Amino acid sequence: MNDDFEKVHEFKFHWLNQNGQPTSMFRKKGSIEGETITLEESKIPIAAIFQTLIRDKTMVITIATVDPANPYTSLLLQLPSVKVANELKTSIDIIRSAIWAKQHREDLQKKGLGHTFRAGQCPHCDAVLILSDMPETPQLYCHFCDSLSTVDPTLEPIRQEKDLRICEECGMYSKPQKFTIFYFYFLLVVYGFWQKSTWRCPPCMRGDAWKMVFGNLLFVLGFPWAVYQLFRSYGGASVGGVYRGLDTGNIRARKGNLTGALENYREILSKVPVSAGVKYNLGIALLAQKNPKQAAESFELALADCSNYAPAYGQLVALYEQLGETEKQKSLQAMWEAEEEENMPEVAV
Repeated sequence: MNDDFEKVHEFKFHWLNQNGQPTSMFRKKGSIEGETITLEESKIPIAAIFQTLIRDKTMVITIATVDPANPYTSLLLQLPSVKVANELKTSIDIIRSAIWAKQHREDLQKKGLGHTFRAGQCPHCDAVLILSDMPETPQLYCHFCDSLSTVDPTLEPIRQEKDLRICEECGMYSKPQKFTIFYFYFLLVVYGFWQKSTWRCPPCMRGDAWKMVFGNLLFVLGFPWAVYQLFRSYGGASVGGVYRGLDTGNIRARKGNLTGALENYREILSKVPVSAGVKYNLGIALLAQKNPKQAAESFELALADCSNYAPAYGQLVALYEQLGETEKQKSLQAMWEAEEEENMPEVAV
């Protein structure tokens, strides 16, 4: 971690406008040195960066400001490559998370509560996660890279975990990844193509993959790519290993086949008994079947595996309100509000 503070990270970038288009044909210079990121001539304390998001080569940096009317502002950048974008995000996240953790520890020490400080480190992106108000559990959720990791040293590390996330489309714990939707057209003297990238789990891609196959059927150039995406959505990129059957369980859950989904989830849990993500999916399936009480129990089990698992918290606090579990709701909210405050920038620009 100290290396990230000491080394100078230089990069080139384009500014993007609100439509995602470069504002100039010339690349600008950027660098990270110590606790500061420089973008062209602007120097920004990394501790003030609230969030970083990337899609391919595009990065959104959200910064905390001192303006109460506009507490956050966002910068849009385009980096030279996906690799550079990922490396830049990782560097920013490592540095800002370490600064926040240090600030939090010092705040606790000033209050005479230094002994209550607790933090963990994401095994995938190396960000520091403040856990002072959270019970110690076998798994750790990283809100910097959205990963869920088994960190209990008495448990066997699970290789597949690093690829599993919440799918932005279906909202289930799965293996979302990049797919490209591509259409080629040829109309007399007019020809061209249309494409866009999307991030979702393979089952969520299947409908669009079939549309691509039929849409490109008449135009040979687009057909091979459509078939390739179809293959990926049906098995070329499915979840394997101890999580085999996760996609099938998720599909069954979304179709209302709770019995079938339970069969898949239980088979996975028999091999991986500690899995907040699978228990979260079970809660989502029960919720879809209008069974809020059992859904709440599943989300509680997910938090028992990973106390800082944000997706389960969001569902559970809403269910407590729905079920009239006022005391449980207040207790859970108090713990999470403290955790969210700790994982926020104390510096603003």
